[in-house]
Amino acid sequence: MYRLVNGFSRKRSWSAPTVFLTGVTGFLGGAFLSDLLQSPFDGEVVCLVRADDDDSAEERVRRSLSRFKTSRFTTSYSLPRNVKVLRGDLLSDEWHDSRHLDNVTHVLHLAASTSFGNSRAIRTTTVGGALSVAKAMRGRGLERFVYTGTAAICGASPNPVVHEDDFPSERATHLVAYTRSKAEAERQLAEQFADLPLVIARPSIVVGHTELGCKPSGSIFWVLRAVEALRFITWDLENRIDVVPVDWAASALRHLLFAPRLKHQRYHVSAGKGGSVRWSELAAEYARLRGGTSEDRYEIGGMRQLTAKRVMEAAGDGHPRHLLHALELYYRFCSLDLVFDNCRLLKEGVAAPPKFTEYMRVCEESSTASIYDQMRTDLEPSLTLA
Repeated sequence: MYRLVNGFSRKRSWSAPTVFLTGVTGFLGGAFLSDLLQSPFDGEVVCLVRADDDDSAEERVRRSLSRFKTSRFTTSYSLPRNVKVLRGDLLSDEWHDSRHLDNVTHVLHLAASTSFGNSRAIRTTTVGGALSVAKAMRGRGLERFVYTGTAAICGASPNPVVHEDDFPSERATHLVAYTRSKAEAERQLAEQFADLPLVIARPSIVVGHTELGCKPSGSIFWVLRAVEALRFITWDLENRIDVVPVDWAASALRHLLFAPRLKHQRYHVSAGKGGSVRWSELAAEYARLRGGTSEDRYEIGGMRQLTAKRVMEAAGDGHPRHLLHALELYYRFCSLDLVFDNCRLLKEGVAAPPKFTEYMRVCEESSTASIYDQMRTDLEPSLTLA
């Protein structure tokens, strides 16, 4: 027997899974729910959402889903019947005994503080939130608990090709509190909740959507726009950058959540050796998109040459010193020349991601906001708690 949910045919099953999802209002969380509703998923999803009342909580989920409308899938104003919203604060235990959690079989924990700022709340939210969800799920007979961390827990001085079991490491030197808190959350989950069927998924740099570009979110893409506007870098053009689109990352997470058997506990959700791109390739693509030549497109120098005046002249509106501070953080990451090995993920049957240069045009064409406005999403202390 089949039923239609938003025009998608789904087969009913008496043993259908129930997914507990956190972070649905975030970029990757919204993409995951959208992807799940387009897949042959016949179970229920319980979304933990922070809000003042039930109507506001549901509205937040609707808004998140609406960002991912494509030619293949649109969301109606009402949520599908198999999407349930549980209102609650991630750091509280008031929702732990909710009846909505009675039949949960799979957990995808995405909620965290995603800011690259230095707020003290980053650790509290990321580590405390992960432990709160694990506590709520203990003893429920789960089939899988996927914790979504970040490949950047490797810190500032790893080997050029990073493998999953190299980290987390106490010796890693972190550039921002976000990556440090993600590494700590992994360690504490492993130490305190070894009884859970824990799988670690570590996305690399998630930028744009292969069809929608930056319409759902301009996160991180503003850095590339700023580099192009400034025509200035502090690293070699042969350095690589490991970037994946949000729709591919969401599909990979769905695979890790539901695959009957997995060979490993840790996986990079990344471009890897085959999908990462060199800055020389990005320069060539920008030359195709905007004209000019790729050779000598960018001046190479030191951070002292990147002044607020230069930023203001290149990027236009916004607060140049604020933008300069943000660029200093991301320029340090760009200079690392890292690739996150994804062989484990590909061997599990996940298709290789598209190269960033394959969908870079749609990201550029959909970036209607200023560089400064796109940047604020990543630097403001926003807490993607639900």
